Amino acid sequence: MSEADDDYTERLVSRLPVTVRRRVLWGECDPAQVVYTPRFSDYLIAAFLWFQRIILDAGAPTLADANLSTPMKAMALEFHRTLRPDDIFEMTVLIGDIRSRTFDLDVTARTPAGETLFIGRMSPIFINRDQFKGVEIPSPFRERLEYYRAALSG
Repeated sequence: MSEADDDYTERLVSRLPVTVRRRVLWGECDPAQVVYTPRFSDYLIAAFLWFQRIILDAGAPTLADANLSTPMKAMALEFHRTLRPDDIFEMTVLIGDIRSRTFDLDVTARTPAGETLFIGRMSPIFINRDQFKGVEIPSPFRERLEYYRAALSG
């Protein structure tokens, strides 16, 4: 990989599975040069936003067209190794359970050599934007979720 290929903060490297490559910025770290713990949730949300753009908003209707939003109902993180400035890692997004209003996204972050850095789980909930109330996952979005999960399970 050339230096020019390395000049980024975040970029999509795969659509199936959704995989995002990220570089740790100096400002994301404490004086000991270790990533601040709250930044890991930002990393997870960034992976989710790529997933949303590529999978949930792929085709009509989009979430906005359907007057829907997908805030997080739950989030969990398990840390395996520290991250430091300029470290590069990749986050791969898989789907766990799909329920009536929510679904689980499992994100595994690894070094370029494949070592696990952290594992996260997010549970977005489908809500009506006007009422800010949970709704059943509409069939076009459920179909996209199920297709993505099936494409990666076999």
